[in-house]
Amino acid sequence: MSTRASLVARVLSSAWYRAPLPLDISIHELNRITPLLLGSGAGSLGWHRIRYSHLKTEKSAGDLQQAYRKHTLEAALHESHIKQSFSLLRDAGIEPILVKGWSIARQYPEKGLRPYDDVDLIVRPEEQASAQSLISAVESLQGYVDIHCGLSAVDPVDANGDWNSKTQLVMLGDLEVRILKPEENLRTLCLHLLRHGAFRPLWLCDIAVAVESRGQDFDWDRCLSSNKRVADWVASTIALAHKVLGARIEDTPIQQRTKSLPSWLPKSVLEQWERPFSKSHGVARHRAPMASYLTNPSGLLSDLRARWPNPIEATIYMRGSFNALPRWPFQVGECVGRTMKFVTRLPKTVRER
Repeated sequence: MSTRASLVARVLSSAWYRAPLPLDISIHELNRITPLLLGSGAGSLGWHRIRYSHLKTEKSAGDLQQAYRKHTLEAALHESHIKQSFSLLRDAGIEPILVKGWSIARQYPEKGLRPYDDVDLIVRPEEQASAQSLISAVESLQGYVDIHCGLSAVDPVDANGDWNSKTQLVMLGDLEVRILKPEENLRTLCLHLLRHGAFRPLWLCDIAVAVESRGQDFDWDRCLSSNKRVADWVASTIALAHKVLGARIEDTPIQQRTKSLPSWLPKSVLEQWERPFSKSHGVARHRAPMASYLTNPSGLLSDLRARWPNPIEATIYMRGSFNALPRWPFQVGECVGRTMKFVTRLPKTVRER
């Protein structure tokens, strides 16, 4: 029997096409993975994949369709927030860069297929306080717009370079919106997925969409960057999208990377997809602040197990390569590194308590 994660991969394969490929799964299999699709934000894509199949009248299909309708309505609201934010900041002489969210959702064939919760804007460090103050003062934008300081927040490659050379203006209705150029955008999407352990299937679909929708003038040298480690991370992520979701990369320099992709990498991704919910990953999986165990050690061991990093997170934290070597040294290294940071902060923590 197929695992739920492998079924999710089958359903999402080609789901970003305007006309997805035919899908052959049973009603039972659809019922098994519907909670995973809905909980991970991929419900709309699931509906798009089955909407013309014999499964479209099933109850699970109805739940996926409802997600699609909901995300379509939310997309209109988010676009309004984007326009309002850009107009507000530009009036104050601040030119933001929109990252993630709409900047990748716009490349899907329909608005409701790629949901996003908020609007992420990058501003220059010296403008962050002013931008945050302006956004916070508008009630309709509160909780919907996140202000980030500098491009280093999303991309470590030459983050202090010329912003204009890294961005482009695209139309959102009647408003020009500044987003990253395709090369920087793809690299940013890859790094975001890796930093978060690749636990959300939707993020790998984003990689596939960005690769397949690129123009003929796409500069692979610029995307992969002069940093060999980052280039390896980006190439590995794109190869992963091909391996797991069938993304088309035949005409790219990444094709060779698929032949050397370590077997543990797609395996780790599918393990995360068995529980692709935010509450199961990142800081959300911490049972309590580590400092709380100084006075009440009950539950410490179970919390330490919950904090054990997945292989992808550990590799990125330790700035390693995606090769065939075992991952446990990286996982141990991450735990040691985080422990040292905790110990360094401990005197201040004790004083505050």
